[in-house]
Amino acid sequence: MGEMEIDARLRADTHFMGELQSGVLLLHRNATLPWFILVPRTTASELHEVEEPLRSRITADTDAVAAFLCEALEVDKVNVAAIGNIVSQLHVHIIGRRRDDPCWPGVVWGRLPDGPAYTEQDLGALAAAMEGA
Repeated sequence: MGEMEIDARLRADTHFMGELQSGVLLLHRNATLPWFILVPRTTASELHEVEEPLRSRITADTDAVAAFLCEALEVDKVNVAAIGNIVSQLHVHIIGRRRDDPCWPGVVWGRLPDGPAYTEQDLGALAAAMEGA
């Protein structure tokens, strides 16, 4: 599909973490909790519109990120959602939750307090951990 254009709002709110089989992996700038966003390489705006084999690759990539959250970052729960009410470009949120996070047990949307930003060192360590997973 060539170079993929990512919605400006997603670009502004995230760090680029790399390319996966199905698309681009981003990380929310707020380091309060690990919040990844997978942006599939498609023009579809709804998950049910995505055809095979891309749909299976999205599922596999989502599962891999969720497993990384559980195994490497030891989260208590993983929330996965493809909600695009503000940003219509298809994107899948993969969020690691802990019982001690400030939004637990509720949702994070609209409730996540301003938090620390990732440092370059944090991002490098996270990227290295993902490569090793």
